[in-house]
Amino acid sequence: MLKTSDLKIKFLGITPLLQDRSGVLNPQEIVALSALLTFKGKSIKKLFQDIKNRGEDVNEKIKSILQKSSLRGHASIATTPSLCLTYEGSKFLDWVLTGLYFSSSLVSSGRRTDTTEKDIVYPQGIYNNKKARGIYHKVSKQNIDIHNYFLSKGITKDEARKILQQGLYGTGIIQLPIESIIAIKREYEAEKEWMPEEVGFLLKKIEQKAKNLGIDWLYATRLAAPRNTYPYPNVFKDPSESNIVRELKKKERLNEKAKIISADVLLTEGLKKKFIYLNKLQREAFRSSAQIKKKWSEISSLYQEIARDYNSALRLRILSTVPMGIWTEKKRHRSCPQVIESIYYCVDRAGRVFGKFNREIKKGRVSRKAMAEIEEVFSVPPSIKNNSEFLKSYLSAVLESFKGYQSLLKLKIKPRDAIFLIPRGIKTDILQEYDLYNFLIGYFPLRLCTTADEEMRRNTLREVAQIKKLLTKKGYGLLNRFLVPKCQIVGFCPEEKSCLMISAAVKNYSDKFHREMKQELQRKFEDNLKILGK
Repeated sequence: MLKTSDLKIKFLGITPLLQDRSGVLNPQEIVALSALLTFKGKSIKKLFQDIKNRGEDVNEKIKSILQKSSLRGHASIATTPSLCLTYEGSKFLDWVLTGLYFSSSLVSSGRRTDTTEKDIVYPQGIYNNKKARGIYHKVSKQNIDIHNYFLSKGITKDEARKILQQGLYGTGIIQLPIESIIAIKREYEAEKEWMPEEVGFLLKKIEQKAKNLGIDWLYATRLAAPRNTYPYPNVFKDPSESNIVRELKKKERLNEKAKIISADVLLTEGLKKKFIYLNKLQREAFRSSAQIKKKWSEISSLYQEIARDYNSALRLRILSTVPMGIWTEKKRHRSCPQVIESIYYCVDRAGRVFGKFNREIKKGRVSRKAMAEIEEVFSVPPSIKNNSEFLKSYLSAVLESFKGYQSLLKLKIKPRDAIFLIPRGIKTDILQEYDLYNFLIGYFPLRLCTTADEEMRRNTLREVAQIKKLLTKKGYGLLNRFLVPKCQIVGFCPEEKSCLMISAAVKNYSDKFHREMKQELQRKFEDNLKILGK
């Protein structure tokens, strides 16, 4: 059995490091000397040599500099050193780590990996309680079995995986600046009763290695500094505390599971001219494959220029209700600030709804009204909803998961452990912001693509419909032309296989041309490779 205490961490390296014949300067030494560099205008090595020539104790000098700068909370001191590590633990670490704004990560995806009983991860509190362990194993296995049954019947992973819990084995590689580690540490201390214990295990392993990594003084001073870190979206928080999402949700009715709360547009004359020219350039290019080959790079560069020079011209705030399996994709767009509801608040809310329709679910006779209420709090994929046998199995499994969760709480299992049992189809509320970059080339073009998660794409299409309607109403309909999938930006599909989406922009788009563009990109890659090192 896998336990949360079995968390495996491998440290891949840390930067910056300076190594030459005279020795090695570690990250905290480099940033400390860099703090002097801003005042004295000398190189790091020269400053280091000056300290030694004066007969000063280098360690004491570094410590003194950090106490004067990092202890004040100077962020650049802590954002410069960056740690890279891999982990093997539960998938909850993905939810904790990958939304950090100053980090970057690659994690195992439930859209691609297989899942078996061996992947179940047991929190310590559940593992040490025989009765709790039995309940947890029974419900976990049930959900895995149903998930795999759905797959055997042709249900896609995107849809089937909504029944799986997050308390399953997962891996990832993540890059974390010290500032981000401090953010996790402080969040964990503030929400210790609600954040998974694995976060504590991870922090402990980092702290044990801090001295060897050359960040111990830096870490300790920044942690003690009277300056807050940049907030990040944390779902593992006290459900009794209110937030802007909950307050808005009580006031706003989300008829289509999403609503634009505010939209600020500054369509200046200069920006308008650029959009008109961009539209003309695309129309000319998309008339033939030869013109696309000739002009796609110019089109892409113009998009980048517009995003660079006019990014603040657009600000959208959208309130939406999405399953956690979709939020895990949304949070990866770190250039889209967001506030999210507490997972525990959402679980209590959904549990009440499923309890209300307990008898209907067991009989497999769920009315339309009941289904509408259920879908407000839990995702029901179309292929499952449209098959009565699948639907009964799915809803019954979710119901048993909520019952299992409540049984664990009655056994005095902490909510932060019991949450390992809840399927990722549970819905949460989120307020997310989008700027012009994410409107044109970031978030929306990626999530409108048919390769996106099916529910993610459905939600995005609903949001786009609302955005286009609002922009037209406000007199900014010109922008609608540019709210498109990524293939319609440059005139060809970058994916392995194309779909009909590209045909909306490029008539007679063929498999032959698709292959030619793949070859074109391959040639550009090879040309770029040749100039490296010269």
